[in-house]
Amino acid sequence: MPYEQTIVLLGPVTEFTVLCQACAQRAVEKPSPLVHGTLRRHDDLAWTECPSGHLIRAIRAGRDVHAELTTPLW
Repeated sequence: MPYEQTIVLLGPVTEFTVLCQACAQRAVEKPSPLVHGTLRRHDDLAWTECPSGHLIRAIRAGRDVHAELTTPLW
């Protein structure tokens, strides 16, 4: 089953590092990968992908909500 991941960035933050939650649920012996991503200051939406191919959506808090920001990833 696909695992939907959304990161919400506050204020002027443009970079983030998170654990892939899909990998964290499957990891038995090895640590979950850290995923680095960016969201340009004037953008509302960006995508990044963990080394295993799981998509992670990054949105900026406090902006108008567009359909793409709330639709399921799959």
